[in-house]
Amino acid sequence: MNYFKKLLLRTTQILVINICLVGLINLPVLALTPMCENSYNNPEKLNYQENIMASTQLLTPAELNQVVSELEGWSIENNKLHKRYQFRSFVEAFGFMTSLALVAESMGHHPEWFNVYNRVTIDLTTHDAGGITNLDVDFAKKANELALKF
Repeated sequence: MNYFKKLLLRTTQILVINICLVGLINLPVLALTPMCENSYNNPEKLNYQENIMASTQLLTPAELNQVVSELEGWSIENNKLHKRYQFRSFVEAFGFMTSLALVAESMGHHPEWFNVYNRVTIDLTTHDAGGITNLDVDFAKKANELALKF
């Protein structure tokens, strides 16, 4: 199989993964796909839109220390949650970002991020609250969960 066929196959696989991620978010339009088992009607899935207000109080220094110890690979840099992911290729890094963009949109919470080839760097803060909140922690957990799929 030549390079372009392999690239097309891998890109298609990443798109299918993105569609299947509907189980992590509540996007009914995407959940209509027959390719995946979706769960947007599953009441056990967290509805971020209803919980945003409860998640926007600043975390205390003690809470921040606890969070960093529990979030694999995350640290605090410049008063933001920070992590650098590395993937096998640009296509996987971009697929991760595309998937995470859907999560961000469903949460109404968008990261500061940067991509160079196979690396994605994410910084999280809740600008309206002026620092790190549980909304950032929830996003970081989803990012770690998604990264395992690539």
